[in-house]
Amino acid sequence: MTGCRRAAIAVFCISLVSLALSAGAGWLRLPVGDAARGFLAGLGVGGLFLALLLWFTPGGIHDSAPKALARRYYREFFPPMAAYTVVMLFWGRLLRHVDATWLRTLVALLPALLVALAMRAIARYVRDSDEMQRRIELESVGIAAGLVSIGYMTAGFLQSAKLIAVSGSVAMLMVFPAICMVYGIAKIFIARRYA
Repeated sequence: MTGCRRAAIAVFCISLVSLALSAGAGWLRLPVGDAARGFLAGLGVGGLFLALLLWFTPGGIHDSAPKALARRYYREFFPPMAAYTVVMLFWGRLLRHVDATWLRTLVALLPALLVALAMRAIARYVRDSDEMQRRIELESVGIAAGLVSIGYMTAGFLQSAKLIAVSGSVAMLMVFPAICMVYGIAKIFIARRYA
């Protein structure tokens, strides 16, 4: 069994526990806030998606990357993404309690700064990868950006025709996660093509 498949099984189990905790808190009417239950549910669903991606990933996660490059990527990518997760748990509540414009601006932009740090880690990983890995990464990102742009524009046309109603702030906040999700799916197929 490959390392990716072992990781997929571990992530799958953790995701099921997260979903069970979210559902159990609701069914048992435990004093857990909606935000915490939503976070657990989102973590569970995202984990299931990650487990699926890992299961179908050919070979290892970083087969073509030198171990030093993979370690640097993990060191640079995971801290800002973990901080982003924690910040998003309290972000909306914190914004409601901050009145000074300059401080609201700082709080509002903190998640974007953390995502920018993660994107820097991704860009450095792609830049320092070999040519084949770079090609796989860039094709995956290009396909993801194109498909999400088409989806976003399609939703805009449907909203203009008053067939759907989506909050603009919600739609804008979902663009980056959607690109990440479509990128993961595209990368599986592109990596298989070059395997």
